[in-house]
Amino acid sequence: MTMTDPGIHQGVLGGADFFEPLPSGDVVVLEPLLPARTKTPVNRENASRHVQVSPTIEVDELVHTTWDQGVHEARELARSLLLLAPKWEARHLPDADRDRVRVADLAVATALRCTIDAAQRRIRDAHRAVDLLPHVHALLETGAFPASWFTELLSRTSGLTDDEMAVVDLTVRFWDVGIAPEQFTRSLSSVIARLLSRRELPPHLAPENRRRVELLPDDTPGIARIEVQGPAHEVVSFARRLDASARAVQRAQRHALEDGSPIPWDPEGEVLATGMPLSLGHIRYLLTTLTTPDTQGVHVPAERFRLGVLVPMMTMLGQDDTPGMLDGRIPIPADMARDIAAGQSDWVRILTDPSSGEFLQLPADRYRPTQSMLEHLCDRMTTCGLPGCTRPATTATEADHIVEYDHEDPASGGTTSVDNLHMLCWQHHAMKTEGLIDPVRIEPEDSPSGRRGTLWDVADRFRVFLEDNSDMATAETVADLEGAWDQLCDARAKHRRARDGLPSLTDHPPGADPPSGSGSPPPAGSPPPSPRAPSPPPPF
Repeated sequence: MTMTDPGIHQGVLGGADFFEPLPSGDVVVLEPLLPARTKTPVNRENASRHVQVSPTIEVDELVHTTWDQGVHEARELARSLLLLAPKWEARHLPDADRDRVRVADLAVATALRCTIDAAQRRIRDAHRAVDLLPHVHALLETGAFPASWFTELLSRTSGLTDDEMAVVDLTVRFWDVGIAPEQFTRSLSSVIARLLSRRELPPHLAPENRRRVELLPDDTPGIARIEVQGPAHEVVSFARRLDASARAVQRAQRHALEDGSPIPWDPEGEVLATGMPLSLGHIRYLLTTLTTPDTQGVHVPAERFRLGVLVPMMTMLGQDDTPGMLDGRIPIPADMARDIAAGQSDWVRILTDPSSGEFLQLPADRYRPTQSMLEHLCDRMTTCGLPGCTRPATTATEADHIVEYDHEDPASGGTTSVDNLHMLCWQHHAMKTEGLIDPVRIEPEDSPSGRRGTLWDVADRFRVFLEDNSDMATAETVADLEGAWDQLCDARAKHRRARDGLPSLTDHPPGADPPSGSGSPPPAGSPPPSPRAPSPPPPF
């Protein structure tokens, strides 16, 4: 391979030379790659031959229909990416309009009914697809390039620079779309590996600068995960130390069972009850979660909030299997919620006004909310109050007055009450302070949903309404439950009358007197009707 003028990249793609300038003018050299081709490319006409089935089963129609659906999915993906790409707003440039970027993120999150983080990822992928992979995106628009391949391409190249993305685009455009998916994955891996081996990592991507521990969501009910990331030698060394410790504890448990001595590391009494040592995985978990971090004398303040577990009353009584909520965000199975509740000696209740269901507010001159107010706010809104933001309320937010508190004349400003407070993360708290977002409390009679909530005005460009959490037993929720209970009692009464052959209390033939108790006045001189038995009280 030879190099020509600066700013020109020369390589071998599928056996053919090409010359293309890179966006930054830098020179990237790629060694010749084996062409991503096959002697028997898969297409719509011959795809059914690759399916081995009984000769009695006709698969041509199924394969053709599914193939056409795949073409449609590819075109729709290309169209959606093309629609979102302009929302990138050149945010990678130093002089980008940050207000326009924030508005675009929130608008996309609202329209797609996703979080702001998810909207940002969708916008970034659209920009990378349309602006950095234009040739492959053009193939996607025709339906020739599979949507699943393009999704994998975006995912696998997420850490590449713009110049490296240009090389990928100019490489993949020449690949035969009839190759097997395994060959596509292998060829893509080869291109990415060659690019990464030829670059000097920026400081923020160096392994020593990517140390972190994060709490991750999990699809399994009642399960959460922690991810540890860092330089390979450090993480592997930690894993080995943890494994050696677990094996030492397991040996000690086994010896204790043999000689009758006290059993180490058996906080739940499982070893004593079963007569078997814990598994290595269980011991590793206990060693990781039950040990206290050594901060070398640094004072660690107490957490602002308890680790709360919300258990529905009917679940607590064993009459329902509605999941509980851990920390207001993580659903846990009903059995787990009952076990956690049963093991607690102290329960916490939050007192509200008995007539309105509202939290009792503080005097007008009180600026800081009480701890019980903060607990109530975190139960009502488990994340930052701005629609689409997923930062947890218990760890990454601050209490904020919706109508600003007047420190010089508290009586004329916003009150320190739950109805005038919400939890905002530091970023959106700063945006509110700067006047970029303006929340307004909306009463039920003015609400689009008929319930109390907050209307968010974003940079005077659009508005988003967010209804208050109705999972709690507020006055409105209780009224709805009581109404549902009355309807259930009426339905049961109708069923009993129909079962016993009695006329309905509401239906009667035309011209006939309505049955007693239907709501119409009785005929003159008739005895007063028997009083109707009241509905039993609702079970809550």
